[in-house]
Amino acid sequence: MSENKNKNILGFVLLRDANFDWPRFRHFLKEDWDISFTDEIKDGAVVFETEGRKVACSLLPNPIPDGEAEACAKNNMLWKDAAAETAKHAAHVMIAVMDSDDPEIQDVLDANMLFCKVACSMLRLKNTIGIYKNPTVFEKEFYIGVAENMKQGAVPIPIMLHIGMYVNKRSLLCGFTYGLRAFGREEVEVIDSAAQPQELFNFMLAISDYVITQEVDLKDGETVGFTEEQKLPITVSKAVSFDGNSVKIWYKNVPPAPDAEA
Repeated sequence: MSENKNKNILGFVLLRDANFDWPRFRHFLKEDWDISFTDEIKDGAVVFETEGRKVACSLLPNPIPDGEAEACAKNNMLWKDAAAETAKHAAHVMIAVMDSDDPEIQDVLDANMLFCKVACSMLRLKNTIGIYKNPTVFEKEFYIGVAENMKQGAVPIPIMLHIGMYVNKRSLLCGFTYGLRAFGREEVEVIDSAAQPQELFNFMLAISDYVITQEVDLKDGETVGFTEEQKLPITVSKAVSFDGNSVKIWYKNVPPAPDAEA
């Protein structure tokens, strides 16, 4: 298991202007998730406690510097106009869900779900665009729609991590996760796949869901599958798409031709 767990969870809700409706945000939190806070909002910020953790929300009346959010928005394959829409933000609110000192309140999944609840209610405000959570920007309606599924007991995997895809020099599809390390697991890669983009995306989501909700370590030399017949080989080795190691799952893999260069 990778031990690189994030202690605090950060994200930035993007606003079209520097106005923030604190009373309505408070109302939505109560209406959506039965989360209440009576703490004073001072200098555009509030810190309150819920579910055993502190949550901080801070209004910053300026865009995120250096075009950082716009650059990361390009990573969102599901939002065609992500970069252009993100560039319209004029202010942002930082959300931080902080780690608890209580040893009985250390569940990383619960902390991430709390973050999703707070962000969902904040995104319901009219002047919001989306949420920048490294390394991407999620469109507000998409984020809200996925978060709402928590009310039926679903784990909102699509907004808790990022799945990236690219076509390599062999014109084959590759995919990778960004965010599993926050749960103490290695990131997953699929290399040289003949799968279609939507199919690979759904597979990566399913694997991420399995790893997070079942607290599974995918180990070198083992196999994984979602049916009795499916036995996909697992290799743990140096990552192709990022630094460090990755868990590589050979899903619809196309091996190199026998005469291909090493």
